[in-house]
Amino acid sequence: MEQKISRKQILGLGATTMALLASSSVLGHDHGDKKAPKKKKAEKTSVPGSAIEASSACILKGRICINMCVDMLAEGHKEMADCLRSVEETVALCDAFVVLSSLGSASSKKLASICLESCERCAAQCDKHADHHEECKACSEACKACISEFKKLLAA
Repeated sequence: MEQKISRKQILGLGATTMALLASSSVLGHDHGDKKAPKKKKAEKTSVPGSAIEASSACILKGRICINMCVDMLAEGHKEMADCLRSVEETVALCDAFVVLSSLGSASSKKLASICLESCERCAAQCDKHADHHEECKACSEACKACISEFKKLLAA
């Protein structure tokens, strides 16, 4: 099956790539200035790097799955509607998680709990189509990786 990539998908992938690069930059570089006073640890939560990376991958695979679902719906395959809705929700939530966690937001853990639930629903929907659509299979696998990382984050 030949896959067409839309302008919207390219822009989405570019934004996801930028988010991933930004999170890698935040995680891998010490921005501390020896002259600047140190902030109290209570003001900022630690950045959950592996959860951010898993979420970024989930966003990327999800956008590819969304594109395929839209194409399938346009061809009359109504069974893809629930999958599309589930993936769109998950991508939106994972995107919010990446942004807030990269900022060290105190809301990251609460959002991780919501993302976990959404990723579970998304993986279940995509699993229904995984045998027929590689995009759904990849999205489901990315969601399952997120689920694992969110569970680790919530247990900490």
